[in-house]
Amino acid sequence: MKPQYYIEAGVRRCVGARMAGIMDVPAILYVAGLPPQPMRIPLDQLHSPKSFVVRDYRFVRDTEYKTLVLKTEPPPIAVQPLGLAGQSKSIPLSQVVLV
Repeated sequence: MKPQYYIEAGVRRCVGARMAGIMDVPAILYVAGLPPQPMRIPLDQLHSPKSFVVRDYRFVRDTEYKTLVLKTEPPPIAVQPLGLAGQSKSIPLSQVVLV
């Protein structure tokens, strides 16, 4: 089974990437006691603490416009291995809805 990751910051960017058909996103992996590790993570390995993302002006301006219209890559998201103590309940990114 592929490693799974919990999104600390960047759920909106991941949803925007999913909308744009991007298969993986740049990320920085944070593990206690280790230096931050830059990497690319396929969207199917990400889990979100949010069940939905609101398509408000912030999403349109900061995510949708940049990813879908300008075709730029989103900035790195912050992740940690899934299942660590202190993480809130999460769902696979594929189940996060845009409302």
